[in-house]
Amino acid sequence: MAETDLNKKITSFLDSALQKNLAGDYDDSIRDLKAAEVLDKNNPEILYNLGINHARKGLYRTASGYFERLVNLSATYVDIFTVRKLLAYSLIRLKDYARAEEQLDETIRLAPSDVAAHSMMGYTLEKKGDLAGAITAYRTILELDKKNHNACNSLAYILAKLGRNLPEALRLARSASESVKNSVAYMDTLGYVYLKMGDLRNAALYLGKAGRRLPFSEEIREHIKELKEAMPPR
Repeated sequence: MAETDLNKKITSFLDSALQKNLAGDYDDSIRDLKAAEVLDKNNPEILYNLGINHARKGLYRTASGYFERLVNLSATYVDIFTVRKLLAYSLIRLKDYARAEEQLDETIRLAPSDVAAHSMMGYTLEKKGDLAGAITAYRTILELDKKNHNACNSLAYILAKLGRNLPEALRLARSASESVKNSVAYMDTLGYVYLKMGDLRNAALYLGKAGRRLPFSEEIREHIKELKEAMPPR
């Protein structure tokens, strides 16, 4: 097949896949992309879109494979920072935190002001049990973006969990909760901070609200259980 014809065929598959992707038809989009991949197995645009489509279907193991192939290409015109973050996100969803950390380490080394990478790093380290590392990640985010509500909330929660710097944890939790008033996660954190400070009345107020809105949340139920155990007997 002549190179011009080959390029036209690949472009046609890519255009068709994009239209199907925009319509939410990920299966047919993947079929077009797989056909294009047969014609050019190392085409960055094909690999990127295959990764995206599989991730949107929740197939993170397959998605991570495509993103990893992209990262390992010797040259690509696709934004490699975005690809590394997508790979890290897929690995996080697979609970492969060690490999996610590797990708985020490299991203942060090359782009130290990337708030999204620091945020994923904080979450990854928290899940690995490296709370000191997670605290550092969230503090870095707040240096870059003082009003980052997720970082405020996450840092407040970890500090409360460790029983450290509780006045700071309260300030951070209040800031997040007041900024996004309907966030159940932020309500829960604020209630949990109050619980750790021994303010059981406010703990009951916020944990109660959170529990009523998300009655099946295991984490919130654990916090309410801890609150009940802390209450003096009647």
